[in-house]
Amino acid sequence: MASPYGAGDLPDLPSTVPPRGTPPVGGPLGEWRASPWADRASSVPSGFNGGVIWAWRALAALAAVLVLLGIGVAAATGPTSTAPLLSTGATPEPDPVPSSTGDAGAQPLPTGSAQPSPSSSDVGPMAFVPVEDRPVAVFLGDSITRGATIDPAWGDVTEWSWFYRLLDDTEGVVQYGGMVAENGMTTSWMVGQAYNALALSPDILIVHGGTNDVSGEVDPAYVVGNLQQIKDAADSVGVPMAVCTIPPRDDPAADARAVAVNAAIRAWAAEEGVVLLDTGEPLRDPMGGWRLGYTNDGLHPTPEAAVLMARAAAEALRQIPLGV
Repeated sequence: MASPYGAGDLPDLPSTVPPRGTPPVGGPLGEWRASPWADRASSVPSGFNGGVIWAWRALAALAAVLVLLGIGVAAATGPTSTAPLLSTGATPEPDPVPSSTGDAGAQPLPTGSAQPSPSSSDVGPMAFVPVEDRPVAVFLGDSITRGATIDPAWGDVTEWSWFYRLLDDTEGVVQYGGMVAENGMTTSWMVGQAYNALALSPDILIVHGGTNDVSGEVDPAYVVGNLQQIKDAADSVGVPMAVCTIPPRDDPAADARAVAVNAAIRAWAAEEGVVLLDTGEPLRDPMGGWRLGYTNDGLHPTPEAAVLMARAAAEALRQIPLGV
C-alpha cells in the first residue's frame, strides 16, 4: 500500500513516545509534540533524577556523621598539640599559706606509724638544738652501737653506729660522751660494763642491748632483769637512763623473740620511768622482719636505717628537759 505522504514529506515524530494507553493530544500524530510528554524530551528520565537526589542525601548524612564523630574523638582525647590551653576565665586557687605556728624551718619528726623512706636523703631535717644545751650521752651496747668505730671511748663515731645522727652539728640532740660497746655482746655483758660507762660522767646513759640475746632461746624477762640491774647502777650515781628497742631479725624464730623482748622492754620502761627510745619500730616490716633495704645481713642496720633509729630516739629525747 502506497504511503499517503510523498518523499520528504514525512512529519516529525515526537522524540519520546508516551506510555502505552496515554491518549493522543489534539488528534493527528504530528500533534504529539504539544502533549506534556514533549516537555520532557530533553530531560533525564524521572527515575534517574530520584536516584541522584537520594544519593546526595545519603552523602550529606554521611558527612554529618563524620563531623559528629570527629568532634567526639577530639573531646575525648583532648588537644594533640603542646600549645597551652586557652584560659577559661576561672580564678586560679591561691597557693597554700604556710602555718604561722611552730618553727618554720623545722620538719615534724617521724613516728613509728610513719612509712620511712629507704633513703636518708628523703628524711626531713630535725629541729635545731644548740650544742651547749644538749645533754652529754654515753652509749652502752653491742655492735649496733659500736658500728665501725675503731676507738669506742673517744674515736670518731661512724654512720654505721645507730646513734650517729644524734650527734650531728645541726640536727643532733645530744653531745657525745663516749661509748662502751663490743661486737656480739649480750645484756649480761652490759651489766658488768655499766659502771665503766657511768665513769665517763654522762648526763644520760643510753642502752641498746638484746639483739644478741634473742639469737638464743632467751626469756624476755631475763633481758629486762639485766636492764634493771643497769638502771640500778645508774640510779646509784644519779644518772637517768634511756633504753632502746631492738631491730627485727630475718630469721622468723629470732624475730618472734625480738618482738617479745621489745614488748617486755616497753612495759618495763613505762613501769620504771625509763626513757623509751623506740628505735626498732621504724625498721620493722608489718609482715615481719626487716623492711626492704634496711639491712645487709639480717642483723645490723644500714646507715639509712641508722638515720631512722636516731630520729626515733630524738623524738623521745626532745621530751625530756635539756641538760638532764
